[in-house]
Amino acid sequence: MQSTTSSFWRDNRVALAFGALAVALAAMVRFVIPYEQEITSLWILLAKLTPQIAAFFAVAWLDVAWAQRLRLHLVAVPAVFLAFLCYFVPATFITAMDMADGKAVFEDLYLHVVVSVPFLMVALTLAYRLGGGSREGVLRTGAAMTILQMSGLEDLVAVLMNRNLDGIPEVWGWAHHITVRLGHVATREEAFAFIAVHVVLAVLALALPRRLFAALGSRLRRRTAG
Repeated sequence: MQSTTSSFWRDNRVALAFGALAVALAAMVRFVIPYEQEITSLWILLAKLTPQIAAFFAVAWLDVAWAQRLRLHLVAVPAVFLAFLCYFVPATFITAMDMADGKAVFEDLYLHVVVSVPFLMVALTLAYRLGGGSREGVLRTGAAMTILQMSGLEDLVAVLMNRNLDGIPEVWGWAHHITVRLGHVATREEAFAFIAVHVVLAVLALALPRRLFAALGSRLRRRTAG
């Protein structure tokens, strides 16, 4: 029994370390750095991405053999669903009702929904990994989803769906995640180009052959060693 237990910890040590790191980083994002809708610097934007990135690595290094032996899919997937059903869904409704009563503002709802996005992203990769998905597949899909998350595509769809707007705004002053990376508020044309570049990058993250990533890794290791 002791040998089996030690083997579990050994085989999952990377996943457990990244999992603990993800929790610590999530606590930092929530309670240490400014918890607000506006993103004032590139560093804050990057800091807010670190919990999900650490979580992707935790999922990628989860030992599939142990997960199958423990039948983890029968526990983890329903647990993730219950977390979404019993926290994010009612909290969304409650925040929306508080807004109607004047007890909350749009920023409260925005921050709540924004937190649910990386939760779903990590949940999807976890389900993929527990189903026997590859480590490479987890990292590729995690990277692609993160790129799309930061692309501005959601902002574009939001303005297209907003009946209160007369067309797509010429200046995207609300898209702080774009502003901090461009160094200025994006115009409509710049936003379109920004989105297009990110969509292409997401497709490349999913479609580029493995040998290109291996070659890049070898080149980086040689430069580091040199």
